[in-house]
Amino acid sequence: MSTEVDKNQTIEESAEITHPESLSVWGLAWPSILSNLLFASVGLVAIKAVGSLGAEAVAAVGTGQRIFWVFQALLMAIMAGTTALVARAIGSGDPVEAAQVTRASLGLCLVISFVTAILLWIGADSIIGLFGLNESSQELSVTYTTILVSFTPVFAISMVLGTAQRAAGDAKTPLYIGFVTNIINIFLLIGLVEGRFGLPEMGVVGAALAGGLAFTFNSLLVLGLWFGKKLAVGVGKAGSMTSNRLKQLITISYPAGLESFIFQFGMLSFFWIVALYGTDAVAAYNIGVNVLMLSFTVGNGFAIAGATLTGQYLGASDPDKAYDSGFRAATMTMLSMGSLGLILALFSRELASFFINDVDVVNKAVVFVWILGIMQPFMAIEFSIGGAVRGAGDTRSPLIITLIGLVLIRVPLAFLFYKLGLSIEWIYATLIADYFIKGVLLAIRYKSRRWMKALQN
Repeated sequence: MSTEVDKNQTIEESAEITHPESLSVWGLAWPSILSNLLFASVGLVAIKAVGSLGAEAVAAVGTGQRIFWVFQALLMAIMAGTTALVARAIGSGDPVEAAQVTRASLGLCLVISFVTAILLWIGADSIIGLFGLNESSQELSVTYTTILVSFTPVFAISMVLGTAQRAAGDAKTPLYIGFVTNIINIFLLIGLVEGRFGLPEMGVVGAALAGGLAFTFNSLLVLGLWFGKKLAVGVGKAGSMTSNRLKQLITISYPAGLESFIFQFGMLSFFWIVALYGTDAVAAYNIGVNVLMLSFTVGNGFAIAGATLTGQYLGASDPDKAYDSGFRAATMTMLSMGSLGLILALFSRELASFFINDVDVVNKAVVFVWILGIMQPFMAIEFSIGGAVRGAGDTRSPLIITLIGLVLIRVPLAFLFYKLGLSIEWIYATLIADYFIKGVLLAIRYKSRRWMKALQN
């Protein structure tokens, strides 16, 4: 959810660069980074395409996406449990258990996805109404959300099988599948939003359909490979959803679920405060997030690598290598995200102007990108160290730290600034306190090494 260290190198240290663990971190991270970049490129194309429809459409889609991800909190939580248990099974040389965990996770997530879809079909209008969008944006956002949520079950299939693959150490297959899927998504986005390639012009509706149809293609492809025994994790056998296995999944996942819920609730509350400043402020926020998506994708890639390696090394009873692999992931992430954040901030005006031709929105987006850009090293800690401790099965400490940084610091501070009549730039600036506190607390937790014993409790 919602998400960094540098290293000086001398000739004497050159052996460290070719150390197997160092290669493993990068070997696992780069396919995930590319996968995330492809996914982010879809978001950029979507904002560009929808941006041509105006600030109201951008605000509508941004709000709809935020609502959609809030309701995926339980699915994302199960992914934390899936990663930890599959990685540990592979590390201990038990591929049969890895397959059974994957099968159990898929069954659980399908049930959750159907419940989620029904809840949003019923309550989308009321939920989106809380954000105070104007009538046009409200209507567009409800339409977008109800269409997108209809595809939640196929999204769940893609998430579970992709997560299990990466946890087993195969990050390349999800990359190849994601590449094809995202090309299709981009084609459909441009075609259905703008009415090109012989497709009907559908605007915001087209953006939702493009994402849903791409999810469907991805799930069908990955299911075909899974049942065809072409993936690193097997299909498993009937009876995988045993009480013991489900208990393990839920034990690891429920703190991650609470964290995900708290994160999404906190982000939704923050988003609500931003919305109090009007449609332009919401559009600027959404554009700013998409400008920085390049940096976020790098962080997510290293988070996956850190989670996989710590889980596998602990499964192989090698805690020192587990600790070192997480530290390497953090070092690489801080350097990468810090550099990217600065570059994106320097070109923030040009990038924001690419998405929308509205001076007021662009000016607000530039301020947001600079604020979040300079905080990338601290976000990198949240991505990499957070991923490493979750991979070990410690999902409680990220929960507590997210609660402190986002819910107890950022949101109350933003609301105070709003009540004091301060400008939207002050609301954006509350991110500094949030990410600084979370980065420091996660670093302290990691150094303690107590997170390694999470699955022994």
